[in-house]
Amino acid sequence: MTKPPAKPSQLAAFLADGRGTAMLIYALLFFMVLTYSLTGIIALIITTFADSDKTPDWVRSHYRFQARTFWIGIVPTVALVVLYPVLGPAVMSGLGNGEIAKIGGSYLLVMPVLGWVAARVAMGFNHLLHSRPYPQPLTWLV
Repeated sequence: MTKPPAKPSQLAAFLADGRGTAMLIYALLFFMVLTYSLTGIIALIITTFADSDKTPDWVRSHYRFQARTFWIGIVPTVALVVLYPVLGPAVMSGLGNGEIAKIGGSYLLVMPVLGWVAARVAMGFNHLLHSRPYPQPLTWLV
């Protein structure tokens, strides 16, 4: 008696079309600002090599969107790292001299960039979970 052919698992099917890779990239992009772009660089490398002819077009739209999120998000992230010695004391002087003021000043500078990246990641992840292409992958906004 012969065995029936094995059906691919749902996880294997999920990973085969690129959705799993796209989810990993969204997770790496989410932490881009907090890791001074290190995870963003890893996400860009994965995006570059994951985009192949076998990838469905709707997943490719996510890869384009993710690469664009990296390139637009890295500029203010690097600017924050470079300009923090100048901007940090100016922001902190308005908040006071305590340790809480120093931490709060850091967050005031980082939060707009983090919020923009997080919003783009959330929107892209939502489209990915519903197996939809990203509607406008070349947009600057969310």
